Amino acid sequence: METFSTGARVDALREVVLYQGEAAKKSHRQLFSLGDGCYQSVCGNMSESILSVDLENVSKLHISAGWEAMLEVALWTTGKPTVHEVLGLLRKSGVTDQELVPFAKSEVRDIFPWLYYARRFDVLRKVCNTAKAKTEMRLARKNVLVYCHMVSEEIEKIVASNL
Repeated sequence: METFSTGARVDALREVVLYQGEAAKKSHRQLFSLGDGCYQSVCGNMSESILSVDLENVSKLHISAGWEAMLEVALWTTGKPTVHEVLGLLRKSGVTDQELVPFAKSEVRDIFPWLYYARRFDVLRKVCNTAKAKTEMRLARKNVLVYCHMVSEEIEKIVASNL
């Protein structure tokens, strides 16, 4: 086997997975063959955690999280998104005003089951696409690919992704 020396240290580019909750980690590991060292747990705000990741030698950043954490990224907020913000995002994702009327005074967490059981995976995918775009814009690095995977904690599976 030949080895080449350039005089400079070259680190292999790697993938990092920011996940929130064990369901997010488990469901991601079922689909992607990445080692334990790639996974970093996020306990607080996902948007802040993304900015704190050392992206040196990282080629791909995966975000694996539930509905509310993915909304934090898509809306790029440091706190819990308001119902008003979420409804605005859903309108941009193809949900009609009439469909959103029942959720005007509900909790943000109550909207996900409706989208999931109504099989509105197109909308969930658009939320992931928005989260990807916001992350790439905030990182301002074109050489890091971002993948967003929305997880249902109930069924412990990825239900939407920007892939």
